[in-house]
Parts: sequence; structure tokens; C-alpha cells
Amino acid sequence: MSKRTTPLLVVIGILLVVAFSVNAQEPVTLDVMGFVVPLEEQGTPLDEAYQTFISDFETAHANVDVNALETPPEFDTQLLVDLAAGTAPDVWNQDASTFARLVDGGYLMDLRECLELTPSLNLDRFFPTVLSIWQPEADGPIYALPNDFTPMVIYYNTASFERAGVEPPPADWTWDDLIQLSQELTLDSSGRNRLDPEFDETNVVQWGFRVRKWAFEWLYRVWQNGSDVIAPDGSTVSGYLDSPESIAAITFLRDLVTEYGVSPEPTVYDQLIQQAGFLDRFLLGEFAMFDRGHWELVGLRANANYQEGSFGILSQPASAQEATVFYASGFVVNASLTDAEKQAACDFIAAATDRGYQDTKAITGIAISGNQAAAEAAAQDNPYPEIEEVFVNEVQFGRPPYGARFANWPTVEELLDAMMERILAGGDVETEVAAAVEEINRELSR
Repeated sequence: MSKRTTPLLVVIGILLVVAFSVNAQEPVTLDVMGFVVPLEEQGTPLDEAYQTFISDFETAHANVDVNALETPPEFDTQLLVDLAAGTAPDVWNQDASTFARLVDGGYLMDLRECLELTPSLNLDRFFPTVLSIWQPEADGPIYALPNDFTPMVIYYNTASFERAGVEPPPADWTWDDLIQLSQELTLDSSGRNRLDPEFDETNVVQWGFRVRKWAFEWLYRVWQNGSDVIAPDGSTVSGYLDSPESIAAITFLRDLVTEYGVSPEPTVYDQLIQQAGFLDRFLLGEFAMFDRGHWELVGLRANANYQEGSFGILSQPASAQEATVFYASGFVVNASLTDAEKQAACDFIAAATDRGYQDTKAITGIAISGNQAAAEAAAQDNPYPEIEEVFVNEVQFGRPPYGARFANWPTVEELLDAMMERILAGGDVETEVAAAVEEINRELSR
């Protein structure tokens, strides 16, 4: 990584200086959040990239002084307080999962205005499906521009597959394939898989899959089965969460635990994570597959148990259709800015979403660039192009997280987590879903 850092920063500087046009407008101080690393990361390549970007932007925009602010703890909560008090930053990097409440509050500028103020900015640089996260209605206001994102994919342990004598599935695999494969990958201490009549239930040494209660790791299974969790207007979950297709998707997840026995029961899993971190368990081969985003690459490769080729990436399996969820961040602009501040903010976002800055996403590897050209270039230049290719290919099937559409989604999500916890512990699916529908609808009507 370090050998590539210096030339990368040089290229960034050249690109930014060429891209920015020096202008003479009234002096502006732009308060920007999202470009300061924590104290322990100062001096790292990412810190240097941030400083280079801001310095080059100020050089190209002599009237703008960028005041880079550190992101505070509990940022989402603090941001609402600051917005109400009129002390929020001018530009910041917003998590899509809590995006809708800012839209509903009227706090964000419609960035279609930036397309007029900053001619160098264009929407063609973005993945269309990723851009749609930030545009709640087709042809309507755009409240953010993509910074980075990840689709949820499936990680697999290569040694676990070899131990079970199975091959990774093709990209067009299905739920039935997932069941079959997970059974073949679930092994006892004698090497017998779950399909063997002599399988030892009391001595499982390798689980085929991981199922958890958290909605962010399973809600797209409902999409894959052709249904949804909540009405498009966010008014009810009746007819959606309790539709036959949704019930079937939730039952599918439960059955991986209770019927097929390819994922540990919650109590067993809780004991496992208390003994050691899950990534340790995964890399040691105790789990063969699990759902996660691009950020997990960082933790896996930094793990003491990591070895070259320890894991691979699979696309999401399909049922009625292919689908996954995006977890993303985007640049937003405070709606209360003056005309001069709006111009500076639009120029800043135009630069931050262009190749120069977006090429730095490869430094950390936490997420994929929202700039399509930057993402595709990073995938080609990556030491593991086969892994990055799966992520990029999944972009066509990605959908916005519910928190990007519904301001009260965090409360709904907590209730879904609790519902799934009861189901995985042996609760009847239809009974627990009905109870959740009643409880969630009560929250939605408030």
C-alpha cells in the first residue's frame, strides 16, 4: 500500500489542480465535516490525502477557506441539535441510513441547483442506482451526491469449501443452492456433513452459514422473494411484512437455523462471540459463509489469522429476483447557506465527487467510490480484482436502505430485530410477524 501512496497523491494533486478553475468571488469560509481523521490516524495516507485535497481546492478557489471539522461522537444525534440551533456545518458526509429525517426536516439543499452553479459537475459520473439513493422521487430533488457505498454480499472461507469438498457457486445461484451448499459445508468433527445420516449434532466444527437477527443483514431476502417490508409511502407494513412472500423469506432464514441446522442457534452463537471475535472464527474456518459489506475486507485482512487467499466473495443468491441493499454515504449541503456559500459548497462537492479525490477510496478500502470511473479503475488496479468485480457487479441489483426513505426507520428496525430474535429462538413465524406488524403500525401512526 505504501509504495503506491506517494505516486497516488502526486496524481491527485495534478488532477485537482487541472480540474479546479480559479475564481474571484467574495471571501467564503466553508465549514466542512468528514475530512479529518481521528488523532490516532494522523500522518496516515488517508490523512495526507484529505490534506492534499483541501489544500488543492483552496489553491484553485482563492476566495474559499475550508474549515475542516472533526466528526463528533454520536454525530447523527448531534447534527439534529446543531441544525435546529443553526450551528451545523455547511457541507458534510451523510450516512444514507439516517438520511430521510434530514430531508423531512427541510435541512438539505436540492443539489440540482449545483448543476447550474458549477458547470463542471455532472451526474454521469455516478452509478445510476447509487445516485437514486439520494433522490427519493424520480426526477425530483437530489439531496446528496454519492461519496461511497457498498452492496451487501456473501463472504466465504476458501479452506472451509476445500475441507467440505465443494466449489463456490456461480453468480446466478439461488436460495435452493444456498441451502444445499450450506448443508454440505456444515461439518462435524469426523468430517461428515449435515446431509450424512451419521452427522453428529453435538459436535459441529464448521457451520455452513451465519444467520443473525439484525434486519440490516436480512431485509433484502424479502426483496429477493419479490416482496417488501413497508409500503412505498411508509404508512404501514400491513400487506408487506406479512405478505406470503415476506413470510416465506423470513421462514427461509429461520429454517437455515431450525430445520437445516446450518447456522448455530442464537444461544450457541452468543457463546461463540463471547469467546472470540467473529472474524477470528470465520478465518479459522468455523463458519463457511456470512453476509457483509465492503468494509469487512479491512478487518479481515488486518486479522492475525488472515492469510493470502483466505476468503472470497459471492453475489447474493436469488429467489424470485436478484436484490441487495446499499449502505452508503453522500455529500450534502446545508439549506440555510447564502448564495456565495452555496457556490463554494457546490464547487467543493464537484471536486469531492470527481476522480481526484474519489481515487483515494482505494487507500482504505472501506467502501467503493460513488464515482463509477474511479470505482472501476480501483477494481482493475486492486491486488484482488476478482473480489472487487463481485462488488461492482452487484451494483445493478442494489436498492436504497429504508433509512434513506423513512425518517422513523430506526425505530421500525429495532422492532424487526426483536421479531427475528424471537423467531430464531423458535417462535412461530406467522405469529411473531403478526405481532410485529401490529407494533410497527402503531409506531408509524404516531
